[in-house]
Amino acid sequence: MKTKFILFLFCINFVKFLSQPYYGKHNTKDLPKADFILANGSTVTGFLVGFTYPNGTYPSFFNKDDIYNFIYKKTKTSKDEKFGADEVKTVKIYDEQDDVQSLIERLDMKYIDKNGQINDKRKRSFEPLLYDGKIRIYGSNLKICSGAVCNYVYSKLYIQNAKDDFAVMPVDFDKLGVFAGSLYDKMAEAFKYAGRDCPEFQKYMKSLEVKFEDKAFKKEMNAKFKDIRKKAYDEGKKQNLGHNGSQDLLGDYMLEAYVEFYGGIIREYEKNCAY
Repeated sequence: MKTKFILFLFCINFVKFLSQPYYGKHNTKDLPKADFILANGSTVTGFLVGFTYPNGTYPSFFNKDDIYNFIYKKTKTSKDEKFGADEVKTVKIYDEQDDVQSLIERLDMKYIDKNGQINDKRKRSFEPLLYDGKIRIYGSNLKICSGAVCNYVYSKLYIQNAKDDFAVMPVDFDKLGVFAGSLYDKMAEAFKYAGRDCPEFQKYMKSLEVKFEDKAFKKEMNAKFKDIRKKAYDEGKKQNLGHNGSQDLLGDYMLEAYVEFYGGIIREYEKNCAY
């Protein structure tokens, strides 16, 4: 399990890149090489400049794909060009040694409704692959900026059985605070659905659901995430990162903690369930 989490460490910097919108001005020497694998099966190689995000107001905004266009250059000195989100299935990002550093995939999604039922989401999400196993983890951080000040909001994570062509949302981020119900209950239902082909994993999830209801467990988790926030702020102050830098560090720590938590559940699936 630990070796597969190396992929997560490579993705951290790209998760930061993913959280930045396209403003039209970029230092071309920093543009990463990328392969755009298109829906028609072809591949275009270029340099990733950025993305454009959807506009709109609540609630229609949440029914839109989270990226509208990928902006790229065929060479570092050529003009900007774009692919519509519908054209792109996967983006491979390369480092300076031409090794794949990050992988973004277009995810069709399902979510758990307030009645515990599985439903299709109207939109799709483009997310970096953070863990590659029998059940995969995708995700990134959401930040909100007002002027020059940015704040970490939450970490979006999605899980996908390697045999499925869709991802499941353990938490439906579009409905946070809107009759959300128990987040732990929905998280458990999402993992049960992702591992629905394995009776042993279903037994494990039933025992985990009992743990999720335990007050001591909830208190422990609340304390853990409170400590993570304190660690980020203390480290940010020590390193003179400023407000935005400390918020980025908080996002890194929170995303890592969520991946480790989800990874512990996935480990049980991988230990007990065949492909």
